[in-house]
Amino acid sequence: MDDILVKIANDDILSELNSIGFDASYVDAVVKKYSGVAYKIYSLKPFEANILKQLCLSLGFDCAVHRDTITCKCDETNALIFASDVQLSNLCSKLEKQPFRLSKLSSLFKNYLNKKLLPLTVKKYTFDWSKPYIMGILNVTPDSFSDGGKYINPDFALSHVKEMIDDGADIIDIGGESTRPDAEKISVEEEISRIIPVIKLLRQEGIDIPISVDTRNYKTAEAAINSGADIINDVSGLDYDKNLLDYVVSNNIPVVIMHSDKIPAVSSNFTNLDIVEEVYFSLYSKIKKLIDRGMLRNNIIADVGIGFGKSKEANYELIKRHNEFSSLKVPMLLGISRKSFIRNTFNLSFDESDIPTALYSCLTDNVNIHRVHNVKLVKQYLEFAKKLS
Repeated sequence: MDDILVKIANDDILSELNSIGFDASYVDAVVKKYSGVAYKIYSLKPFEANILKQLCLSLGFDCAVHRDTITCKCDETNALIFASDVQLSNLCSKLEKQPFRLSKLSSLFKNYLNKKLLPLTVKKYTFDWSKPYIMGILNVTPDSFSDGGKYINPDFALSHVKEMIDDGADIIDIGGESTRPDAEKISVEEEISRIIPVIKLLRQEGIDIPISVDTRNYKTAEAAINSGADIINDVSGLDYDKNLLDYVVSNNIPVVIMHSDKIPAVSSNFTNLDIVEEVYFSLYSKIKKLIDRGMLRNNIIADVGIGFGKSKEANYELIKRHNEFSSLKVPMLLGISRKSFIRNTFNLSFDESDIPTALYSCLTDNVNIHRVHNVKLVKQYLEFAKKLS
């Protein structure tokens, strides 16, 4: 079970049933029955799954398991439960009295039913996740894919930051190294020389908005925090520089961990046919590792890593099923701004892709932070969407 319970928002329930080894001769007959939101439990022993299924049936809902579960001919099975929150709450009461690991499963369900995310406090700012927040992108690089070279001059950077704040930015994300496809790797010293003067200038000018630094290097992160930055945004998910992992944990510095396969971003072949499941397990393991080492959960933000080594189809699947990552119990950041999968879909220029970026921002569920170039437009679209909610 490994403490993993996932809320499934996949519209294609048929594929989910097939993935757990459900009886193929019966699957078509129950697809309509097993519709809507489901909850997926991983790696149950057959005897645990059989008990769970009977408990669900006794409460008036069902549980789908591997076809060989009833005869215990399979070593383990994943299970899909189709139930409302009220039904899950009733199930918890029964699971508490059960043997094996089923009482532990009760705790997992209770943890999920408590949907409220812990707030993040950065200096005088509190992010309570009652609304989506906007992270404005500031690239101080000569080669970023859409705005490379525009804001290398600290004075130009300052002016742009003020504009983004006026437009509604809640966080400023400063990056000194491009991670676009074919980008050249730069030295840590060069990255620091690009980022630190801007951070210092912003703070000297009295701009106290939370600053996130887009870096995968420990030395850059340390210099940035010491200069007035507040959050580390690591596109490698803390895999690139182990010293950075130690640094954020030791100091409980808020961190964004992103899923990525290759940096710079290049096309990759994922081993799992279900990209959502693969990304989920990767982020889950990183979050668990951080918490096990002492990081506070409210200092962890996750990002599915749209565009990083993923196909166009995979990116759209992650957006469509983004709500499934709510089970991670941490805030989710979405970075789709001006990404190539949007431009290539509609044959758009970088600036022209701002409108579909804003539209997808409104349509994607379970997003707590939108990382964007055009803050004003996304802010407007989110406000429009709120009036219809």
